[in-house]
Amino acid sequence: MNSIDPWAAEQSIDYSKLFDEFGMSRLTPEIVRKLDFYLARRGILFAHRDLDLWLRDAEEGKPVAVMSGIKPSSEFHLGSKLTAEELVFFQKKFGAKVFFCVADLEAYADNGLPLEQTHETAVSNVADLLALGLDEKNAYIYKQSQERRVMQMAYIFSRRATPAMLRAIYGERNYSLYFAALTQVGDILLPQHEDFGGQKRTIVPVGVDQDPHIRFARDIAFKEKFLLPGATYHRIMRSLRGESKMSKREPDSTLMLSDSPEVAKKKLMNAFSGGRATAEEQRRLGGEIEKDMLYEVMRFHFIQDDRLLQEMSDDMTSGRMLTGEYKEKWIPYALNWLKAHQEKKRQMLPKARKILQQMG
Repeated sequence: MNSIDPWAAEQSIDYSKLFDEFGMSRLTPEIVRKLDFYLARRGILFAHRDLDLWLRDAEEGKPVAVMSGIKPSSEFHLGSKLTAEELVFFQKKFGAKVFFCVADLEAYADNGLPLEQTHETAVSNVADLLALGLDEKNAYIYKQSQERRVMQMAYIFSRRATPAMLRAIYGERNYSLYFAALTQVGDILLPQHEDFGGQKRTIVPVGVDQDPHIRFARDIAFKEKFLLPGATYHRIMRSLRGESKMSKREPDSTLMLSDSPEVAKKKLMNAFSGGRATAEEQRRLGGEIEKDMLYEVMRFHFIQDDRLLQEMSDDMTSGRMLTGEYKEKWIPYALNWLKAHQEKKRQMLPKARKILQQMG
């Protein structure tokens, strides 16, 4: 069995086995065409559960929702950005109502962070989300610790969970993490609460490492007679060192949206390169683009124009540029994006603070 741990800082995932072992569906050419989204075109968004049903309801004008969240344990990094951009995409293209959970209870259960300590991080996280384009008028943004409906649902759903079921999905864990998982089921099914109009198709954009939470939520939803929540899955971006997963717990190998231009440039200059060992080899053989972390960062995040991305690939693989020249040319695309985003975020901080204060 291809084990997936949603709380692991790093893990190796065999993507080829996910479909047979866990029942995910591949994105069909028709779905990719309907989405018309760069992450889907590039195969970064690569699998789903019931996205076809969600799209059908959206096209028929039925209410649909998109739901995700973040642990307020650190600033946004590129993995956080990827999920947030999917939320914004589904909201803008299909009119989906966004439900965004600040998972402060899970931050306590998993990271031992007191609720009062995570408030300022939560404000910063929500400001990032708004700066990425989320329309708060068609969204419900909340803290787990202050959303009574989620806690009531988690308590009610607990009758459907047995120790054997939890161990089968998550392995041996402290019960605080088991209850954090139950609370996430409450989060995922909150869009179907009668206070939000009752049953509706909900899609949850996640990294593939979060699939255990989706499977658990779908099992509970079936038993409690909710519509099964769907999901989209994106590939896990490697760390800047080229290792299996970019993690907030390894800041030197992770690009944070709050990094200064100087820090960001240093991280990207030091990122694992696809360049050859010598200048002569680079000129003669060209670089190995599949190993190059700067290219992966740009492909996932900072270059949406496919022709420009192809130019970047050609610069590395043709041998016409040495690694230093290549990095000096392309790193500014990331730095310019970060600078513009940080300015938008500064403007959004008062609004983010107000949203979370209203929850109090």
